[in-house]
Amino acid sequence: MTKTAAAAREPEAEASPTPTKAKPSSFNMVWYLVPVLLAIAAGLYSLPLETTDDAIVFSKSPRQLAVNMSAPLPEKYRSDIVRIQTRKLLTPDPACVPPMAPTDRVHVTSYLGRPETLRAQKSVLFLLNGENDGVVLPWDVADGCLHALTASAAFALGVDADYAANGLRLHNSDGQPIDTASELDRDRIVYILTDFQLWVWPGVEVGYERTVDGVKLKTLSLAPLVFGVEDFFTSDETEYAIELGLEHLKRSPVDSKEAPDGYHADRTSFTAFLDDSHYTRDFRARTAALARLPSPVYCERMQLLRYQTGQFFRQHEDYFSSKDFLQQSATAVADYEAWATWAAATIDALPESVPVPFQQGHPLYPVVADTGRWQHALLQLFLDEAAATGYFATEHVSDVAWRDWIQENVQNKAVDILKQLLESKPYMLEGIIASWEKHIGLPALHYKAPKHPPSGVSHYFRWIRWAKERVEQVGEDAPVVVRTYGRDYPTYRMQFQTKMIQYVLEDYTPDDIDAALGAPNMAAWLEENKDATDALLDILRRAPAMFDLVVASWTKRAGDAFVYTKPVQFQHFEPNRFVTLFLYLNDVPEGGETVFPYSKERLVTDIERDGMAECSEGLAVPAKRLKAAFFYDQTGQNILDPLSLHGGCPPARGTKFGANLFTWNADADEGSNAWGFGG
Repeated sequence: MTKTAAAAREPEAEASPTPTKAKPSSFNMVWYLVPVLLAIAAGLYSLPLETTDDAIVFSKSPRQLAVNMSAPLPEKYRSDIVRIQTRKLLTPDPACVPPMAPTDRVHVTSYLGRPETLRAQKSVLFLLNGENDGVVLPWDVADGCLHALTASAAFALGVDADYAANGLRLHNSDGQPIDTASELDRDRIVYILTDFQLWVWPGVEVGYERTVDGVKLKTLSLAPLVFGVEDFFTSDETEYAIELGLEHLKRSPVDSKEAPDGYHADRTSFTAFLDDSHYTRDFRARTAALARLPSPVYCERMQLLRYQTGQFFRQHEDYFSSKDFLQQSATAVADYEAWATWAAATIDALPESVPVPFQQGHPLYPVVADTGRWQHALLQLFLDEAAATGYFATEHVSDVAWRDWIQENVQNKAVDILKQLLESKPYMLEGIIASWEKHIGLPALHYKAPKHPPSGVSHYFRWIRWAKERVEQVGEDAPVVVRTYGRDYPTYRMQFQTKMIQYVLEDYTPDDIDAALGAPNMAAWLEENKDATDALLDILRRAPAMFDLVVASWTKRAGDAFVYTKPVQFQHFEPNRFVTLFLYLNDVPEGGETVFPYSKERLVTDIERDGMAECSEGLAVPAKRLKAAFFYDQTGQNILDPLSLHGGCPPARGTKFGANLFTWNADADEGSNAWGFGG
């Protein structure tokens, strides 16, 4: 750590996990499962198994699978696996007057399973996606006006009005969409999703159980959100997974700057991604259905894991963090400087009412150029407030190391701490400013930060999301070139970036491109770099107007049914993992738990595992055959959740076999490719 007047060092980052390759997914829709059901009706399939691993004992009876492994496998983009369940957006009605929403929060258990009580009260309980506390609004089925009603509840629950403008949706407690008054009348407990948000199962409370399409989910932890799963897969399916992957097991890779060769001492287990087949596609479909995701392709192919005695995977997140799509690390620093400049000017205009410690010449008077005393005083205020409110004990427990780093560098009087802190943890700026505002106690010094326009990269990723859904909506009326198997079908792949640059170069003159992008030689740069990795994302970061050229070129080939309306504001989205389903394929005599160090819940206590101290902390899910752990990598607001940190504890005796079914917030193959992992 730093010493007096030295430049501060960041805490050491932990290695993040990730396979070098990731593959597609599956979703349990009627149009996808028809062939599966026909396969079951046609007969059961038996497959022999030979293995030398003495940890597994397989039955000798014919194996029963729900799919015909000998049937021809259609190419991905010509199969139903890429079909998308489109959103059901609520339709605004100008004639409707939004009702006043109360501010009192109500826990979902107050009405869970009792829609008749809400119906008798002529009211509805609204909650945000994945949340357990909501607001009750008056409503009767004859009132209609679902959009106005939902908007009122959304704003009462803190939804950004700019994000709500991009679309509001309702889902019932079973994760199914609602868009009619009769459906709302039937359920009466509903969850609000905005824009393209993906469904997150609410935990309700620890111990709560529900059945989803015959699969049992039991809430094991609320933060992180972890469920225990039963009845998702069969004994024969476990054996077949091991048979398919056993000979292909290799040392497990990680995605980390600390592992230039792809391997790290924190992960000593072995893994293998199973080949694309009817078997793996069926699991994609079932996993996506369980998670209520829009498409089978949101799930990767199954990944087989083997942990032999003493092997482990230390704490990690399943989501990716090795690539910075936005590259906006300087934005928070600029925001801090803008706030400090404004605060100083406001203080100067109110000299008599400002507390002495905040006046000019005193430590808490904002001075942007002061990288020492002012920053130390400001951060000490933040630390004191964080200690009083439990800031690092609950929501931000994953950043306790950063709290310690701030404390040590303040004590050592290190210079320019804020710059390094905000470049790595920009979200803390809001808390830092709030602590300063609380202590100065003047309404005139409450700062409302201006919103930045969305990045060209954010626009691009959201547009691909929209265009994929639009292809599904237009169906057979869409030109062949933009259908799922067409040459111009929108994807997150790097090849699609190259194609879009080429179309822009074909459709516009160099002078037009330079003029549109506001700088000379931009067309020349595009021509020279069009095949480079992430060339389009690079130009979108520097010249957001490139997005308009890309959309115009693609729409020229897609037709008028694909005209896109660019939103003013929206939540940034980029492809990443969303929720993980981990299958336990065998009983482990001792050890092999999945541990969530940040959870305050306990299923197993007094665990000691050599080489992995975190196994004694937090929630430990035991490795029990035919059971599974289902846990979210992102929150209900679809933001990466550091609390999802988890690890695979080493078996103390025997071997552990498991299977990962990683789901994404987008096509998993394409998302993996966007991160540079193949796919």
